[in-house]
Amino acid sequence: MPDRPSNMTTSFIEDKTGKFWFATPGNTFVYNGKTFTVFTHDGKPFKNVQSIIEDKKGNIWLAGKDGLCRYNGSTFTNFTHNNVGKIIEDKKGNIWTISEVSVNDAYPPIWALSRYDQKSLDNKKPTVTEITRANYYMFGLLEANDGSIWFSPPGGPSRYDGKTITEFKSGTGQK
Repeated sequence: MPDRPSNMTTSFIEDKTGKFWFATPGNTFVYNGKTFTVFTHDGKPFKNVQSIIEDKKGNIWLAGKDGLCRYNGSTFTNFTHNNVGKIIEDKKGNIWTISEVSVNDAYPPIWALSRYDQKSLDNKKPTVTEITRANYYMFGLLEANDGSIWFSPPGGPSRYDGKTITEFKSGTGQK
């Protein structure tokens, strides 16, 4: 395969410098407008990245099977080695993830919606709050205009308003 993304791209962004980042089931690529480069750390490519974001400070966040990593342009910080499927940054600068949590090797795996507090992101061990768990993968993650966090466990969409979770019955639009 040539050094470019495959037909299956799981996530992509354009960063503030105009570079494009592409995640695939294989490598992660950076495109500068002329060439694709495999993105590496210590000579090893980032593989199986499922979600990429750029935060307000210009950091690139990579979420995937090998965990959650932040790249600030020169250094890498790993926040977890658990499988992370989705990632967003909210208006306050908090990082939200949907990630697999190990609970006695449960099958199907247990997934959690978690918030990394923006005030502690520069610490070696940031403050992480687990909001809820589901017995299966959660597919979506979004901050609404009102600041609530929407996510989608198997039973249908749910909303977290900062205090409570409201579950909506799948396909009915009703709570």
